[in-house]
Amino acid sequence: MRAIRLDETGPPENLMLVDIPEPALPDDGVLIRTTYAGMIYADAEARRGTYYKETKLPWFPGREVAGTVEAIGADVTNIQPGDMVAALVFGAGCYAEKVLARTAPHQMADGRAMPPSDIVRLPLGTDPGESLSYLINYRLAHLLVHGWARVERGARIAVHGATGGMGTMILEIARTLECESIAFVRSPAEAEFCRKLGAAHCVDVTTADYVEAVKDITNGAGVAFSFNGVGGPTIARDPFILAPFGELHLYGYVAGKQVFDPFATDGTMALKTFNADDFLRTPHFAAASEAMLARFAQGNLMAPGRIFPLEQAAEAHKAIESGEICGKILLRA
Repeated sequence: MRAIRLDETGPPENLMLVDIPEPALPDDGVLIRTTYAGMIYADAEARRGTYYKETKLPWFPGREVAGTVEAIGADVTNIQPGDMVAALVFGAGCYAEKVLARTAPHQMADGRAMPPSDIVRLPLGTDPGESLSYLINYRLAHLLVHGWARVERGARIAVHGATGGMGTMILEIARTLECESIAFVRSPAEAEFCRKLGAAHCVDVTTADYVEAVKDITNGAGVAFSFNGVGGPTIARDPFILAPFGELHLYGYVAGKQVFDPFATDGTMALKTFNADDFLRTPHFAAASEAMLARFAQGNLMAPGRIFPLEQAAEAHKAIESGEICGKILLRA
């Protein structure tokens, strides 16, 4: 079967299309014929070797897959061949024509311990590509908004990288809370996209100082929460858009890492970081999963931003790093 492999960390061009044997099926295994593989920004970080966890080489990227169950192991009872599923595979390997998900804890070939894959049977009629916009990002956004920030109904929030996979889900969830959302965008097209997701205001950061814009929008009051997956210079500037007792939630660093001075302002604020692993065994993750399934049942899911063929994985990584595509980026196997 065809798969994408990384032998050396570095630029997108290091991602190679290779032929490898199909995975052997263990008793706890679920073999999925891939329709789409999902991409998250952490894939690019791992490819570059800048992710907070070491990239073990050779590396077969991708932790999200949606497709049809082709075969199951002897111990698997709750999934059947022919089921359409989406799965979060913690050991990666989803940029491939077939993916092995596991229903029990297991060890990787390099000795790493892995939890069971998170396999979700999709409701009849759910588009597999649309489901991948929600499999990871919706639940992470739910954990951020409900589990960690505990955003109250009607709160005023700011969202960096508002058209990305996480930003779009934060906006969607904030709309259900009737929040006044301020989306930071980089073009009129992105602004239009975010308004459809419920953003009350859009600030083009390429033409405006977002700190001054937020002050104008809020009449100097500021926002209760800033959700920031961009990082870089925005880390130091975000305290200036917060209301008293406001919270700055840092969940990524697309624009890089930067030293933070907590005393740059004289206001009372909270700085919160985020690692989804800390939530996996908490009631918050179960609640996020239940919300995701309810969202699937509701229908009218967000369509992917762009779909690349598997052999163009390098181009897809360039696209996710550019930040120029609104919504989820997928690979078609």
